[in-house]
Amino acid sequence: MAEAAQLYYAEHFTQAQIAQRMGVSRSRVSRMLRGARAQGMIEIRIHPPLRTVPGSQEELVSRLGLRECRVLATFDRGSPNLEPTDTVTHVAALGARHLRENISEGDVVGLGWGRSVHRVVHNRFLREERDITVVQAMGSIGGSIPEFDGVATTARLASVLGASAHYLHAPMLVTEAAVREGLLRDPHIRRTLEVARRADTIVSSVGTLGREHGQYLTGYLSDADLHYIRAQGAVGDICGTYYARDGSLVSLEMNERSIAIGSEELLGIPNRIGVSSGPEKPEASIGAARSGLINVLITDEGTARKMLEILNDE
Repeated sequence: MAEAAQLYYAEHFTQAQIAQRMGVSRSRVSRMLRGARAQGMIEIRIHPPLRTVPGSQEELVSRLGLRECRVLATFDRGSPNLEPTDTVTHVAALGARHLRENISEGDVVGLGWGRSVHRVVHNRFLREERDITVVQAMGSIGGSIPEFDGVATTARLASVLGASAHYLHAPMLVTEAAVREGLLRDPHIRRTLEVARRADTIVSSVGTLGREHGQYLTGYLSDADLHYIRAQGAVGDICGTYYARDGSLVSLEMNERSIAIGSEELLGIPNRIGVSSGPEKPEASIGAARSGLINVLITDEGTARKMLEILNDE
């Protein structure tokens, strides 16, 4: 048994190779390995890469009124068991795991877009589910940058989950309110937004008001626009709805030109997941939680620590 265990676990022989080497059947090897484990010859330790920080999670839930919070523990880059990967990708994996664990047959899943959402839908934690519908909850801003292509992001999640999909074939921001009103009369756009309003879960990136903002990178917003939005007190947005750090919603003229699920519809979705990671995210994450536009926060230890520092300073 010890020899079979050594070959299998330490030297990575297959059971067929061990059987040939030892002159026994493959089923005999399988029984020996089970016996070795039963007698304590083998000890298996699993070091999960997605460790969380319970203390920070509980404090953020308590202080911000969240329903749930998942805080990724700082990644140990010296671990021999893990390949080094950037924190944002690990946070997205944590978000994907939360999504997988919290959807069930018959659910409708709404999607925003952004770098974090893009990484969530490309994560291997997701798997096929029964009778799921995926719906795009906000218009796209062009396909030049994959992270901001809402149609492609929705298609990816639908493919991974084996789900049906509803696409919002419209820009996120149009030039005039009258153009928006005309587009909203389109039966396909209207139908998609109706599906989005009855979502059970929505996954969105927590947007910030810097040059990393998707609408800035794709030319929809200028430096002057960002300055104006910040001057109105906004610190971030969820699916195009802007809010201040105290959680109050910020009314902007551009809201009348945006094609996306509205704030009231967002608040009616039971499971509102916001994925947020990075040094620019703490203030926006606080505002998003206080606004109620998210009630589940997925973030990293560094961002959580800074959020708590801000709350303590207040």
